[in-house]
Amino acid sequence: MKKRLLFLIMVFAIPISIGAFRVIQPKAASNLIEYHNDEIGYSFQYPASCTFGPMPGECKQNPPEEMPQECLCFLNAEDPNNVFLQTFQDDGHSLTLSSLTIAHSKAPVFNPPPETELVPWLKGNFSEIYNEIPEKPNATLDGVQTVEIKMPPTPSTYSHQNIFLIKDNKLFCITLLNPNNKGNQALYEQILSSFSWQ
Repeated sequence: MKKRLLFLIMVFAIPISIGAFRVIQPKAASNLIEYHNDEIGYSFQYPASCTFGPMPGECKQNPPEEMPQECLCFLNAEDPNNVFLQTFQDDGHSLTLSSLTIAHSKAPVFNPPPETELVPWLKGNFSEIYNEIPEKPNATLDGVQTVEIKMPPTPSTYSHQNIFLIKDNKLFCITLLNPNNKGNQALYEQILSSFSWQ
C-alpha cells in the first residue's frame, strides 16, 4: 500500500492526455502569464519567459548551462490533472532546479466522499508515507484549507514540500521541489499567491 501511494504521488509529474486549457496575458504584470485550467477550475500566474508545453526533446540532450532559454523553463499542461512547471533558477553562481506540480488522480484515495475532513483523510490514507501529519490544517490556498508537509532531502533527491487540499470532493497534491532555496521560494510564493479557484 505504501509503495502504491508513493508511486501515485511521484507519477504526477508524467503527462498523460490532452485536456482543456487556455493561456491569457494578465492585466497586472507584463512579465507574467496567466494559466487557466478550465477542466479543474483554477488559474495562476507564471513567468512569461516559460515555454508553454512539454520540454522540447532536444533540450534533454544538454546540461542546463548549455540550454537555450526555451529549455530552461516550461509549463506542461497537457494533462489537466497533472500540471507541471519546471525551471532552472540562476543565482549568479549556478543553475538550481525548481518544479511545481498541481496534481489529482483517479485513484480512490484522491476522491474522498462528500464532506470529508482533510486531516483525518490524510492520516487514514497517508500515514505510512508521512511520519508527521499536522493535527489540523496549517495554511490556506485561495480560501481553501491546506496541509503542508515538508520532506527532507535524501542522498539521491532534493527536499520537497507537499501541499494537500480537498476541493469539490477531490484531493489535490501540490509538490514544490527544493523549497528551501531562496530563488525557488520567491517563485513558488509568486505562483501560489496568484492562485485562484474558478
